[in-house]
Amino acid sequence: MALSNLGGVNTTYLSVADGNLVRQHKQANERTTERLTKTGKLVFEERFKDLTAKLDGISTRENDYGKQWQLKFQDQGDYYVISLPYSSRYASSFLKVLPNIYLSKEIRFMPWAMKDKMDATKTITGITLYQDGEKIAPYYTKEDPKGLPQMVKIKVKGKEQWDDSDMMSYLENMALNLFEQDHHDMTTACTDNDETPF
Repeated sequence: MALSNLGGVNTTYLSVADGNLVRQHKQANERTTERLTKTGKLVFEERFKDLTAKLDGISTRENDYGKQWQLKFQDQGDYYVISLPYSSRYASSFLKVLPNIYLSKEIRFMPWAMKDKMDATKTITGITLYQDGEKIAPYYTKEDPKGLPQMVKIKVKGKEQWDDSDMMSYLENMALNLFEQDHHDMTTACTDNDETPF
């Protein structure tokens, strides 16, 4: 094994917007485009189509934008953290596929956005995942939900809207347990190895 120079870990932070991976920069450069946020702040963004790396971890955290998913990827010493809104089609489409991913292999993570064929004023979003060149099918489907709670229509201040609270809670528990189990399996494999360095 080669030694590395002292220094911090190279981590790139990304979000997902308009069907792209987005990296924000403090200043404009030749790769960025300008955008005004809903709050009127000018931001400089670099956009990417996809990311190919190993999924290394998943967690949630609260920030100024509410609860967010933090997806951690690793590729040959480079680390990437992708933030997704907790309750979003991006997040649910990713999480519904997660049990079908081989965590020991690279995945291609590709967000997308398209106009709804039934209503051109609406945009449909999601994440498509590929492994070994093949699109990964969802584990949880409408036809075979495998216990996944479905969204329910509720009334809030007199208006009907869809509530995904139970579904997202179920998916969060599944995702966190999946990575806890994967970590346990890796630790067990390491401790079962007879060749210890000390």
